[in-house]
Amino acid sequence: MNQIVTKGGRWLPGLLLLLLAACNETREVEPPPAWITDPDDGAVGSAVTHVRGRHAQEELAITRARERLAARYGVELSSVQTITEKVVNENAYVTSLKQIDQSISKREIKAHVRAIWYDASQDVVWAWVYPVN
Repeated sequence: MNQIVTKGGRWLPGLLLLLLAACNETREVEPPPAWITDPDDGAVGSAVTHVRGRHAQEELAITRARERLAARYGVELSSVQTITEKVVNENAYVTSLKQIDQSISKREIKAHVRAIWYDASQDVVWAWVYPVN
């Protein structure tokens, strides 16, 4: 019985050191791109965690960026989204209603997505749109 404890005692400290080293490993946080604070002639929009997943989160960020770009060029947009969550017996039900009103002064604004960046540490998607001439 003493031999089993001795053999186990040889690899146990090594295993504990390996586990401790893995726990102390830090991930380097990627700095945000410069276009978030300085979009040049474009516009930036962001969206946090979305109930419908990552794709809906990206679409919302792009929509918000396009709304900002349109507002800069004289298009008035009003966007209202209502999300209702109901929990019954540990079952969650989510409904969403979005209404967009716009007033355009005979001007069409076209934009394309130049970049999308995902901030994993805060679960935020950033979208950068640029006007198309």
